[in-house]
Amino acid sequence: MELIDRDNTRKLALYPRELAKAGIRKVSSLVADVFSGSAGVGPTMADTGALFNATAVTTAGGHANLLTTALAAAEWEVVSTAVYSQPMLIANATGYYGTGDQMALDPRFCLVPRELRLTAAKILYPSWENADNIHSENLQRGAMGDVVVVPEWTDANNWAAAVDPALVPGIVVCERFGLLPEIFIAGNELSPAVFMNDEHRIKVRHFVAVMVQDFRPLHKSNVA
Repeated sequence: MELIDRDNTRKLALYPRELAKAGIRKVSSLVADVFSGSAGVGPTMADTGALFNATAVTTAGGHANLLTTALAAAEWEVVSTAVYSQPMLIANATGYYGTGDQMALDPRFCLVPRELRLTAAKILYPSWENADNIHSENLQRGAMGDVVVVPEWTDANNWAAAVDPALVPGIVVCERFGLLPEIFIAGNELSPAVFMNDEHRIKVRHFVAVMVQDFRPLHKSNVA
């Protein structure tokens, strides 16, 4: 009521938007934690292996999706090749580990902290590249997709790659009433809060859960 009396209704109108932004950023942090949790190797999967590990895929729990090299054009190609070569799942049992055909998909997204945004953009976006003063066409331009900055990542060197989730989902966000948070405003004159206490109450409800479905479309580089 004081905001209305003081003609500060603009502040009142901002509350729902700020609450909605907070809900969206919460989803972002839940997904980011999959990559940065457990000292950067992610949660333990059902096959007993950490989400990101360097163990051969022919071994139980082996995912072969963890490296330690800094982001560069040559290293992006190394990671892309590793993702492309991941075997499709036949059965999670002895004798079948890593025996499936290649997934044959390159990663689409390069996930980086803010400090690596320009580095990643130079790899994926320019039409031309300059190496050792030799100008040539950038063969990676447009072939891999987009740079995604992850605001929750605090390590300035670590980065990751992910296949288009429309092709092979790696991380799944489960929701009950939608990915956008629900916002309820008790602002009607007959609402109990307004009628009894002259209060305008705002409530945000957001039911989401994050799970890892498959390690194959995901790759991480924990740079020392």
